[in-house]
Amino acid sequence: MNKELILLAASEKYQNYCIAGIDTSTGEWIRIVSEDPSIHGAVRQEDMHYGTGTIPEIFDIIKIPCKKYQPSHFQPENHLFNNQVYWEKTGKASMHDVLKIHPLNQREYIFFDTNKKIHKDQLSQISQTDIHSLVLISVQTPILIVKQWEERKEKDITMNFIYRGIQYRYLKITDINYKSRYLEQEEGSYRLPNNIFLVISLGECYDRDNCHYKLIATIIEKDS
Repeated sequence: MNKELILLAASEKYQNYCIAGIDTSTGEWIRIVSEDPSIHGAVRQEDMHYGTGTIPEIFDIIKIPCKKYQPSHFQPENHLFNNQVYWEKTGKASMHDVLKIHPLNQREYIFFDTNKKIHKDQLSQISQTDIHSLVLISVQTPILIVKQWEERKEKDITMNFIYRGIQYRYLKITDINYKSRYLEQEEGSYRLPNNIFLVISLGECYDRDNCHYKLIATIIEKDS
């Protein structure tokens, strides 16, 4: 079973990759997961190239061989891929192409409330028909924050922004390009271009507090 998607996320997940995009046939989200429990189903770099060693980029149109649909209770978009077959790039899309088949998210909140995380018990009380773990949104007044938090050994980057008139604070950024760029900067706040697009993913349950964190997987500037 092949799945063709427009790649919208290739972000950091357990030192490997979280891969997700929009199905070119249905406009629905697809997250590609592996069979490796040691990295919580993340995709290893050696399993996600085109056979030439080329790594997929955001907006690539990719045909990925999948074994089966494999949803979890909090990630209904998951498909298990076959790591014995190379991925195939079939084209290149734009943000305009994406929005034609998948409009921006219009739900009132980002993953059910205005916090940066949601407790697993709260999530379990939400109807399974309402559960989703990927959204594409447009935000205003995005501020990227580089900070050394007391509980972490290294600097981290998060973002504050406004969505549907509500302020969201300190959502963790897993976009690899932005992390590599801003972790070299001094601690502080950095204003990003207004009206950017964000792909936000609901992450695995974090053992220390039994919460699923809302992760900014991809930052897309408006002229993409």
